[in-house]
Amino acid sequence: MDTVAERLAAWAEAEEARFLGRLEDEAPCSGWIAEYWRIVGEAAGRPHYRHVDGRTVDAEGERWAWSAAFVGAGVWAATGGAGWFAYCEWHSTYVRDAMRRAAAGGDQPYRAFPIDALPPRRGDLVVQWRAGIGDGAPDRPVTWRTAPRLDPFTSHGDIVVRVADGVAEIVGGNLADTVQRRRLALAPDGRLRDTAQARGHWFALIRFA
Repeated sequence: MDTVAERLAAWAEAEEARFLGRLEDEAPCSGWIAEYWRIVGEAAGRPHYRHVDGRTVDAEGERWAWSAAFVGAGVWAATGGAGWFAYCEWHSTYVRDAMRRAAAGGDQPYRAFPIDALPPRRGDLVVQWRAGIGDGAPDRPVTWRTAPRLDPFTSHGDIVVRVADGVAEIVGGNLADTVQRRRLALAPDGRLRDTAQARGHWFALIRFA
């Protein structure tokens, strides 16, 4: 099936196989991350992204988080460079855009749903809040209700690559400094209701048309 969702999932699997668990600051992985940033920088009109790779550090000496660049590069590849995706270094940028599109209704290239609104399927994005910016204190998590009014907020998105036997397998970037696959248990009805994650709960699912 030749859809955006299928192409996105296949791209994520290929990147996982390419990295083979090697780290962001190793060659050639650092250069691949630079390519994610180049794509996202050009798409978002942020030329400074073009100078970032897997070794780049911020003012605090921390390496740049590249998980949203990973997603953006994947969407770019899956759509042939479509301009409608909200490319950014923040996952919250495309999450908020997908939520706005869902609220607007009509034909949309992608839209967001509450995480337990429907079962995840291959090629979806699932989004996890993480403590940090926004309502970032551990006792004030970002939720489906609060996300539209927070800009930005700290979060992480993964690409669903397989759903079977009560488990969703997801692939994301900048996980333990590499591209990594994780597995999430699903409820009996196939929906994701796992809110007991160590670094924050899952609150949004994004589906491509």
